[in-house]
Order: sequence, then structure tokens, then C-alpha cells
Amino acid sequence: MVHVAMAFLLAVTAGGKTAPDYETALAESQHASKPLVVLIGAPWCASCQVMKRETIQPMMESGKLEHVVVTYVDKDERPELAHQLMKGETLPQIVVFAKQPEGWKRFSLTGMQSQGRMAELLRRAATPLR
Repeated sequence: MVHVAMAFLLAVTAGGKTAPDYETALAESQHASKPLVVLIGAPWCASCQVMKRETIQPMMESGKLEHVVVTYVDKDERPELAHQLMKGETLPQIVVFAKQPEGWKRFSLTGMQSQGRMAELLRRAATPLR
């Protein structure tokens, strides 16, 4: 029941927009050579929900994430995938996979992040490594 209520709340706060599942987002990212942004969290994680609502969603609505593919991985629903993507156990985690000249590279932030910190992470991911 809590999961249903949380899903409804997220749909309402997201303006009815839902992120594609991880596999769909990964395929889209690879096909379009766009960075993949993964928010790893859980319904019970208050910081995860705040980050969705106050960082990710406003950035999506303002067009700041139009050049990336965004998805969400629920650590409780997909523990194996979350474990593969995460470094440590702290939630939320943002993982960005970006295509670099030498191949796909991983960038990440752990904990609640502001829009400014997210923008900086995306700038780092967009800059080819030397």
C-alpha cells in the first residue's frame, strides 16, 4: 500500500511524467550517444524524494536535462542493479555514464544534490577527459 501511495505521489509531483525504466533509458542513451543519468534511491528515502522533486524535476521542466537520458532505479525493487551501479550504500546516488573518446565513462555524486551540483556533474561528464 505504501508503494502504491508513493507511486501516486511521485506521478503527481512529476506532472504525470515518468522516467523510462533502466534498460529502455540505457538503450536510448547508447543509440543517441547521450549521457545516461541514473538516480538510485528508495521510496522510504526522504532525501531521494526531495531530490526527485526539487532537483531532477525542475531541471527536466526547465530543459536543463534535455541533452541527457534520465532514469530512476529503486534500490528495493532492483537490488542487484542498484548494487552494480552504486558505490557504497548511501542514498541517493546519482550516476552518469557519458561517452568519451576512450569509451563510456562513469561519474557520480552521493547524497542529496542541488541543481548547481547536478549541473557541475553534467559539465564534467560532457567534457572529454584528457
